[in-house]
Amino acid sequence: MKISRFIQLSIVMFLELFIWGGWFVTLGSFMGNNLKSYGAETAMAFSTQSWGAIVAPFIIGLIAYRFFNAERILAILHLIGAILMYKMYQATGFHSFILIYQAI
Repeated sequence: MKISRFIQLSIVMFLELFIWGGWFVTLGSFMGNNLKSYGAETAMAFSTQSWGAIVAPFIIGLIAYRFFNAERILAILHLIGAILMYKMYQATGFHSFILIYQAI
């Protein structure tokens, strides 16, 4: 592998994991302070992420990779995720927040 390609991929992976660390770690604080959520609601939000991690590879693997290139579907999913994350920030209550959060 060329060193330039290695550096590019390293930067992309850093940004990918940096975003996860930036919002997933502070999710509980955001929900408690801004949405006035209590423990069970915060736990539900965190468990929703686990279910998505289990189910999403089946959907992407069975449908998307047969009809799209991997880089296109990842680009589209990242753009949709960015829009949904902005909508989560604008949510005023737990119910609207969790509906958007489940779509991510």
